[in-house]
Amino acid sequence: MYDIFLVSSSEINNEIWLSFKEKFPNAQKLENVKTFEEVKTRAFTKMFWVVWDHLNVIDFEFDYRVPKWDEEYVHVFKNGEYYDGVCIFPKNARILQREWDYRFFTKKKEIDIHASVPQQYDIVFISYKESFAEVNYLKLYSKITKNKLFRVDGVQGIHQAHIEAAKKTSTDMFYVVDADAQIVNTFDFDYQIPYYEFNTKNTVHVWQSLNPINGLVYGYGGVKLLPRQLTIDMDLSKPDMTTSISNLFKPIQRISNITAFNTDPFNTWKSAFRECCKLASRVIDRQDDTETQQRLDTWCSVGNEYATGGAKAGRDYGLANRTDLEALKKINDFKWLEDQFNGR
Repeated sequence: MYDIFLVSSSEINNEIWLSFKEKFPNAQKLENVKTFEEVKTRAFTKMFWVVWDHLNVIDFEFDYRVPKWDEEYVHVFKNGEYYDGVCIFPKNARILQREWDYRFFTKKKEIDIHASVPQQYDIVFISYKESFAEVNYLKLYSKITKNKLFRVDGVQGIHQAHIEAAKKTSTDMFYVVDADAQIVNTFDFDYQIPYYEFNTKNTVHVWQSLNPINGLVYGYGGVKLLPRQLTIDMDLSKPDMTTSISNLFKPIQRISNITAFNTDPFNTWKSAFRECCKLASRVIDRQDDTETQQRLDTWCSVGNEYATGGAKAGRDYGLANRTDLEALKKINDFKWLEDQFNGR
């Protein structure tokens, strides 16, 4: 039997360790590991298992035996959809630091056996005193089975609310669900990014949402998957929160939810105002001008008086202040928006 190591680059959650130790009594715990050498010096067998602490090991017995003619290779087992999970290492292997950090080994064999499934990314529900927030939160709570769900409520400022959301989570990426989002039945929070795709893990992912007033389908109000640390360190000077986190952006062409912002006059007006201000001022990085103008025209012409009124007011404000970032940042202040609505 090969040695088995539960390995982490930081400290291992004691609950995870005790559960793993109960299943595999001979396993050893290695914390704050930075290099391959730190692991191999603890091994007594010529091949040994490495299980990273973020992996969820399924019904797997660790009884795989490497054929003698393959003992020079790192054997990588399937983790969900990708080969980035449990590994068997030769003790005499030479693993470069970059290979260890990215878990992408040059001299490897991919074993088509599921040893683990990836840890699901945390979810944060963000609300700001909306009357409908509690109902939507409970609906989301009833749908979640594998992810941890957190809530941020009443934090002033869009950027600040998302920073607070990131601090609540423990996974390197996390989902954000807005208070007005009604998740469609076909959407599951199970998106997987391979461990070795570091650029992808620094990318803001945005799913599509259906606008119930004007029928538009694009990223406005959609579920977002954000890199945790970059969100904590986001640029607070930009009016658009999503594009202030990273210069890498990936739209997912799949509907995640209906953005049911049309619950009362203020929320309808506020949502239309904010979106159309951003569209008109062109503060959203990498916008397609033709597509943006078409969306703006639809917002301003289709819907009830609060939707089109907020859209037109936001458009006019965005055009008038497109070079004034301080003025544009006010659209993230809900108290300021409420004052604009009441005084219109």
